[in-house]
Amino acid sequence: MERKRVSNWVFLAVNGLVFTLFGLLVIFLNDVAIKNLLRYIGMGMLVLGAILLLLGINSIRRDKAGAMVLIEAIASVAIGIALLFFPEASVSLFLLMIGIWAIIIGVIQLVIVVNLGNALKAKNIALINGLLTIGIGVSLLFNPFQWGVFLIKLIGFLAALFGVVLIWFAMMVRSAKSS
Repeated sequence: MERKRVSNWVFLAVNGLVFTLFGLLVIFLNDVAIKNLLRYIGMGMLVLGAILLLLGINSIRRDKAGAMVLIEAIASVAIGIALLFFPEASVSLFLLMIGIWAIIIGVIQLVIVVNLGNALKAKNIALINGLLTIGIGVSLLFNPFQWGVFLIKLIGFLAALFGVVLIWFAMMVRSAKSS
C-alpha cells in the first residue's frame, strides 16, 4: 500500500510556532496589553498600507500591474483603521479568526495522522493534539474574555503546549516523509 506524502511539514511547524506565540501572549498579557499591542499593529498596518498605496500608484504610472498592490494597500489601511478605532471588536474578531484557524489546523493534523498511518511515530499523541486543538478553536469562537482570567490563562497555556506539540508533530511528519 502506497503512503500518501505530506508535501509541506514546514507549514505545520510555522503554525505550531504561531500557536505557541499566541498562547504565550494570552498567558503573559492582560486584555489591556493585548488591545495596546493591537493598536501598535494597527499603526503599523496603516504605515504599511500607505507605503503599498504609493508603490501601487507608482507601478500603475509606469504601466506595470499594480492592482494587486493597491488591493493589499486598501486591505492594510482598513485593518489598521479597525485595529486603531475599534479595539474591542478587533480583539473579538482576532479571537474568532484564531479559533477558526485552530480548528483548521486540528483537522489538518487529523488528516495527516490518518494518511500517514503506522509510518508516524507516536500517532496517538498527534491524534490527541489534533482533537484538543480543535477543542481550543471551538472555545475561542465563544469570546473567552467573558469567562474569567483563569480560563483565559488556561486556554493560553494549552495553546502554547499544543503549539509545541504541533512543532514536534511537524518534525515527526518530516521523518516519516523522508523514510
